[in-house]
Amino acid sequence: MPKESKKAAVSEVERRLKSGAIFRAASSTIPMREVGRYALYIGNADISPQRIHELLAQKGWAYVSRDDLAIEPEAIGFREMDGRIVSGQHGHEVLLKMERSDYAKVQAEKDRRNRESTFSKKGIKDTLLNQAVQDEDKGGLGRDGRAADFLSRAQVGVVDSRELVSLDE
Repeated sequence: MPKESKKAAVSEVERRLKSGAIFRAASSTIPMREVGRYALYIGNADISPQRIHELLAQKGWAYVSRDDLAIEPEAIGFREMDGRIVSGQHGHEVLLKMERSDYAKVQAEKDRRNRESTFSKKGIKDTLLNQAVQDEDKGGLGRDGRAADFLSRAQVGVVDSRELVSLDE
């Protein structure tokens, strides 16, 4: 059971009113022994049966243990189960960690690829073509190969524009 704080008790409602973010519930910080070393993520196995395995084996995340935390898991709404820090009725939400430097590299590469596929004409066409091929593989609209073939030969032009809209209407 978490210890009671000796600080003056401020209700969550009072804190929320003072924050200026009345419509938003801020996420809380998870106190770690090595402050700032890790990026944290809550992996949810309810998304798919292989989700946690994918995060661990293919994406570079690792389980957070009780030793990693600066406080007891129960103080932040988690519990320990099989040496892992979990939440949820069946422990399907698992607290994961990644070295912050590795996390920054992954995010930078994701950002680079997203910008490349979003803002370059070749990237946009490649994205459309790849989606058509994936749809064909899943038996989608282009299952006979014509959609991907059409897109590969088409002169795809994407125009980005902006329109000012009055919000007083």
